Amino acid sequence: MTDERVQRAAARARAAMGEGFISRFYEQAEDALGVEVVVVPLRGNGYSLTLGGHKVIVLAATERWFRSNFTLAHELGHLLVGGTPPQDGKAAENMANAFAADLLMPVEHIRSIDWAQAKAATVARVSWELGVSARALEVRLRCLGVTPSEEACSALAGPTDALMRTSLASSVAAPADVSARVQYSARRRFPERVVTGLRRAVADGDAPRASLSWVLGLPAPEENDDDVTPESHELDVDLLDGLV
Repeated sequence: MTDERVQRAAARARAAMGEGFISRFYEQAEDALGVEVVVVPLRGNGYSLTLGGHKVIVLAATERWFRSNFTLAHELGHLLVGGTPPQDGKAAENMANAFAADLLMPVEHIRSIDWAQAKAATVARVSWELGVSARALEVRLRCLGVTPSEEACSALAGPTDALMRTSLASSVAAPADVSARVQYSARRRFPERVVTGLRRAVADGDAPRASLSWVLGLPAPEENDDDVTPESHELDVDLLDGLV
């Protein structure tokens, strides 16, 4: 797998989703790339699978929006870039990480910034606009051989949440905007197709009501003991019975 092939795939995905896709990453991945996004509580960061002929990425519900963005970009790499033998796990993971970096932090954008003169506010702005953590940005700069200023290095070494609180200019994003991103990545989510299909399946008697309750984050219906939500909050494919 050549770097050029990964870069081209990332560029195609970025162009398809359009400028500013990061603010509606889940919806843009679905509408432009045909990859459905599910957000539920998970122990890990996320994974991808094919469910009923549909490409699906399952993400962990988390307040760390930058982590969700990178995980989604990483999993898109697995789904959108072919040519890596599935048995070569390390190569596949390296490819997906490279795709995520190219998708979220394109080389031309990173190199357009004067990092030698960058302030903490610069780091905060770029991190916010690209939807990545300070750590991810630091790794990207290092891989590209870019040496930031001392102040930028200090900002890149700290927690992203603290960077947003202390250095993100209100003209770039207000605290309410940051809160909106936190809510976006933390909220349970299923594609509209799944919710609509599941409602229909429940109404037709082809799926248990517990399936719909679980998807909506509601308590299991008590009137039917057979409709029981699993104790684990992990994605249970059995609960999507009737759709696949």
